[in-house]
Amino acid sequence: MSEQMRNQTIAMAALCEAALLIQQVSKGQAFDSQALATLVGGIMNTAPENVDQVYPNLASLKQGSYLLVHQLSGQATSKDVEVTRYLAGMMSLSKKLLNNQTALTGLSTSLKEVERRLEHFDITDASIIGNFADIYSKNISPIGQKIKVIGTPQNLKQPIIQNQVRALLLAGVRAAVLWRQMGGKRRQFIFSRNKILKSAISFNNELSSIS
Repeated sequence: MSEQMRNQTIAMAALCEAALLIQQVSKGQAFDSQALATLVGGIMNTAPENVDQVYPNLASLKQGSYLLVHQLSGQATSKDVEVTRYLAGMMSLSKKLLNNQTALTGLSTSLKEVERRLEHFDITDASIIGNFADIYSKNISPIGQKIKVIGTPQNLKQPIIQNQVRALLLAGVRAAVLWRQMGGKRRQFIFSRNKILKSAISFNNELSSIS
């Protein structure tokens, strides 16, 4: 596949990974902590030379890559309807973000503050995840339709879960922005679906070979 198509595929796999983790976290299910670290780490890399710098641990995107193939091939189960709604919501917010200079400026300022705090804390430290959650609430959520997250009520009442979900929503929007920056357009899913599917399968096979 071309480098541009591979970059778009990685970004879409990251978006799908974020959607899956949102579902798992909100329902109190076990989730891949390495995937969480990879996704929120991608938020901080705002000027990469290539997509691999945003997501250096590609192996942690396996679930997202698998979901992407199934969504494109029409093999998604009814459970994936919920995930699809998260995907559409984050895609929509990414477009609105790129057209909102005020939100972009606020986002940039907030991320610089997080960067300073990362000198003392790990990327998945609860306080850093809380920072990402605040950034989403203040800079991203207000610019578009709110994404309704479905989960167990007692689980969603916990501040740590709320922060993880919002941090993942921010990570998903970042992945969608990256996809657009790599030339991705929604009409491609109509006119170039088979090409995208072929690229997704190739990337999925690549990840499957990683131990």
